[in-house]
Amino acid sequence: MTADECTALLESHDIARIGAAADEIRQRKHPANIVTYIIDRNINYTNVCNVVCTFCAFYRRPGAPDTYVRTVEEICAKIDETISLGGTGVLMQGGLHPDFGIEWYEDLLRTLHQKYPDFQLHCFSPPEIHNLHLISGLDYETIMARLKDAGLYSLPGGGGEILDDEVRKRVSTKCTTDEWLAVMRAVHRVGLRSTATMMFGIGDTVEHRVRHLQRVRDLQDETGGFTAFIPWTFQRENTALGRRIKDEPTGVDYLKMLSVSRLFLDNIENLQSSWLTQGLRLGQVALRFGANDMGS
Repeated sequence: MTADECTALLESHDIARIGAAADEIRQRKHPANIVTYIIDRNINYTNVCNVVCTFCAFYRRPGAPDTYVRTVEEICAKIDETISLGGTGVLMQGGLHPDFGIEWYEDLLRTLHQKYPDFQLHCFSPPEIHNLHLISGLDYETIMARLKDAGLYSLPGGGGEILDDEVRKRVSTKCTTDEWLAVMRAVHRVGLRSTATMMFGIGDTVEHRVRHLQRVRDLQDETGGFTAFIPWTFQRENTALGRRIKDEPTGVDYLKMLSVSRLFLDNIENLQSSWLTQGLRLGQVALRFGANDMGS
């Protein structure tokens, strides 16, 4: 599929036919007609962040009274609870802390991996890795090799938002499109896998979304390291950007974006629906619009 064809589909109102085509691709890629999920948990190790993202309700500036850093004991308690519920992994991310060098992350990973050797540590994001690069002076590949040696299993695709700097510079001061892609390239070069994401509805256009998909597909052609693609809509509650943006994507917009992603990203095996951001019922419907996995 070309970028122009992708644009035409996103501008189309024929959601039923687009969804049916995406579902057919899902069934071709996964002929057993099985959809999947895992039991895991999101853990935020700190809300301290030295950048300002207008779409974020989570971050706190360094020195704010309600900042926190989770202790290893607190993180282990959350993992223990996850395991007791049948969980097999954790998605752990945090703010861009100005004082945490690579040793802090290595110590955390090493401790968790030694205590939970079979538990999947799906941790950090390209902006966090870029922040480590700025603090440590190490290149991305060296950082990723060291984190892998410490026990990192895979990297989430967070911080992708829209991979177009025209949009990114309006809503955030964190890593650029090229920096996000360079981190992911380094992740794949050291033998780790990652997911790729998109958060749309932040003042982006159809053209921005198509460029995002094209950049993800091009990197996948180069490295083959993305295991899944996960789009979701901007969650506007309690955010500065949410107070400015009047139009937000509908459920139909989400299903269309998901379906077109399935059709365009022919080289990524899995497409994940998001029950956490879209609700469980729409997340279930998404499994007939190209998604073969349900997650957060």
